Amino acid sequence: MRKGLFLAPFGEFSDPRRVAELASSAELAGWDGLFLWDHILADPTTPVADPWVTLAVVAALTERLRLGTMVTPVARRRPWVLARQTATLDRLSGGRVVFGVGLGDDGWGEFSAFGDPGSPALRATALDEGLAIIRSLWASAPVHRSGVVHRVDSPAFLPRPLQDPIPTWAACRWPHRRPLQRAAALEGCFPIFGGGWPPPPPPPDQVGEVRSALLALGSAEGADLVVTHASWAQPQSTRSALRGFEAAGATWWLEWLGPEGISPSSIEEVVAAGPPS
Repeated sequence: MRKGLFLAPFGEFSDPRRVAELASSAELAGWDGLFLWDHILADPTTPVADPWVTLAVVAALTERLRLGTMVTPVARRRPWVLARQTATLDRLSGGRVVFGVGLGDDGWGEFSAFGDPGSPALRATALDEGLAIIRSLWASAPVHRSGVVHRVDSPAFLPRPLQDPIPTWAACRWPHRRPLQRAAALEGCFPIFGGGWPPPPPPPDQVGEVRSALLALGSAEGADLVVTHASWAQPQSTRSALRGFEAAGATWWLEWLGPEGISPSSIEEVVAAGPPS
């Protein structure tokens, strides 16, 4: 099971240089990946960075870390722009990008403030149509589609990303089953469990249920299953939790690093200490 970092590029980490420094420290300390929240807005007093610009800096200053967004709400991004951004970042990083996707929500007004689709059903349609467009453009195929949300008549995109395709992980709120169907057709699933902030470790039996449900829906045996919790908030349970996740079929565990409950200096200490064993 690989171990990565799950960071909101908010506050002090809205400075891409701070995130790049953190990523360099993470690579030296033995972490396997760095994944950034993708938001347009947060609390009105909170600075927010664009994840794609920030990840480009990270890609240029690291050599091994997997990197990506967790997760990008495709409904508020233009799919053809995302296809260009992700393909360019994949080439810049030497083929290290992971593309995390999801519905997103309107908790900070990130849809309603800009007149973007508000209903979950319409966001789900935009997500599915957008993914089909993005994956066709990654494959350098012409796209001719007339959907509910997107109408595209485009020649093939070049250059292609280095990965074929870029691994795509779909978020889903457990135990909702419909999003699992989307995840089962992709390269990974990021189940979101309830329990508050910072998130407690999800019960391993629920992680195992997610894996079983994905396999029943046709997911590949080697597809990624990604879980997250804050080990710094529950250090006494971390080792047993990690063993339970791996036994239940998780392939990635992400250390949840705020944005609440932990200071930037403490985040730097957690990263420099390396992943728990």
